[in-house]
Amino acid sequence: MRQLIGYVLLLAAVGLVPADVVAQRRPAARPAASRAQRPQFAAELNWSSDVDLGIGGRGVFPLQSLFPKTPLDGIVSFDYFFPSAPSGVSAHYWEINGNVAYRFRVPARSSLAPYGGGGLNIAHASAGPSGGTSVSQTKAGLNLLGGTTFKLKGSHLTPFAEARGEIGGGKTFVLTGGVRF
Repeated sequence: MRQLIGYVLLLAAVGLVPADVVAQRRPAARPAASRAQRPQFAAELNWSSDVDLGIGGRGVFPLQSLFPKTPLDGIVSFDYFFPSAPSGVSAHYWEINGNVAYRFRVPARSSLAPYGGGGLNIAHASAGPSGGTSVSQTKAGLNLLGGTTFKLKGSHLTPFAEARGEIGGGKTFVLTGGVRF
């Protein structure tokens, strides 16, 4: 009988020890990536002082891997505008922008997250008679921009508003609003 009790205890010890050891080797919890550390994409609406209304899209890419202690973002956008033109004339205008923006440090309880920066602009305009040969021009220029994002509690969407002045390429002032996701 003693021998049987010994075998049962030995079997129980061998059977329980690996389960106890495995339970203690749990992988460490991974920190959740904050909005400032992951790429975001956005849909946007534009108003230009020269070419009326437009629509576009953008990508916002954190540059923390290149500059660990500096809150910088790379912002790439494409905007297509709908310029007004007299009847019988077809006009098209689009821009590609590549900017670097500095995120200003604000208190954590603030719902605003302002940023400012600058970058490059490529503007393309074409016009001509409807159905005929058009004349086009593409120019490069510089951007100077400032804006803010708005924090929404419990949402993965981040609204933003931005003002951008263009020197050279587009030579226009653009107001942009949209939603990052």
